[in-house]
Amino acid sequence: MTSWVLIIWLASSSNFTVYQKFKNEEECLDKMATVQKALEQASSKMQVMCRVQKPGDVFKKNEIAIAKYTLR
Repeated sequence: MTSWVLIIWLASSSNFTVYQKFKNEEECLDKMATVQKALEQASSKMQVMCRVQKPGDVFKKNEIAIAKYTLR
């Protein structure tokens, strides 16, 4: 069975994050339209695209990493 993913990136589509996973292309395209509208309203330069999930794609939904450094 083919899985679809919505990917999001800023500068280069080769450096992306999987935003969400879907069972079919139609669900992915519906979500893509919603996300694109939100990004446009926020004047964001981020881009989104639906594609077939490839082997090796990492799917980590809602994972945020924050690093804090203190230099003295």
